[in-house]
Amino acid sequence: MKQFTNQDIENYYDQSEVHYRMFWKLEESMGLHYGIWDEGTRTIADSVLNTNRMLMKLGNITAADLVLDAGCGIGGSAIYIAKNAGCRVSGITLSKKQQLTATKLAERAGLTEKLHFSQQDYTKTNFADSSFDVVWAIESMQTAADKSLFFTEMSRILKPGGRLLVCDIFKPTAYDIAPEKDMHTMLNGWAMTDILSVGELNNLAKMDGFSVEKVVDVTKNIGKSVNAIYVASILGMFGTWAYNLYRRASYFSRIHYKTGLAQHKTYNKGKWGYYLMLLRKR
Repeated sequence: MKQFTNQDIENYYDQSEVHYRMFWKLEESMGLHYGIWDEGTRTIADSVLNTNRMLMKLGNITAADLVLDAGCGIGGSAIYIAKNAGCRVSGITLSKKQQLTATKLAERAGLTEKLHFSQQDYTKTNFADSSFDVVWAIESMQTAADKSLFFTEMSRILKPGGRLLVCDIFKPTAYDIAPEKDMHTMLNGWAMTDILSVGELNNLAKMDGFSVEKVVDVTKNIGKSVNAIYVASILGMFGTWAYNLYRRASYFSRIHYKTGLAQHKTYNKGKWGYYLMLLRKR
């Protein structure tokens, strides 16, 4: 299976950001993740913010908490938490470009006293032991080639009794993706090698002193987001072809539309689901 370096992951987010700005209402939601839809959801931006709302509620984040957004993107979730819970949030990302964008967005929101962003690897941060009450990880944990390193580091920097909030794609059961061509296309297009099942996460988390307190399956609630990405990918396919007639697109920009098509196909086949999880450090 294809392995990705931190530089590859940084390149993915930097090269594909323009697509999120075009098709994912990035200026409104400031989030690059799937949106969860319910009866009151009307737009893509609303669905993305709804994902933040649901995860924050699951973790019962309050103004007294110190939160780490591990894999913060352009800072949308961190800004949402600081604004709605009133707490302080540190955000880390592999991308220098994302760090700078997040800092500017925090300034625009008038929340610079509550927010700080830095370029760091969440498997080896510079934070002291027991620094945080909450770690927040939306669609970031599964990017790690070795997921055990993520849990080890999060256990180190969380206080005893601290909460780890995860929102991500997962296999419904443990299976080998080696023969699954469409899964490879989807994951590799996001600079990912493989993903855990919920059961595999539970086993890894236990090894680093975490207990899984709650799992919320919202797979059905992201269907509209999956379809929206599919439509955007069809449009992007023609745009990529046209662009390459005159210039050579960067690697991830060139293949990004294939990822969108594959995520739609594999979602409909039940190859992966979408879950919110609350884990607690014992």
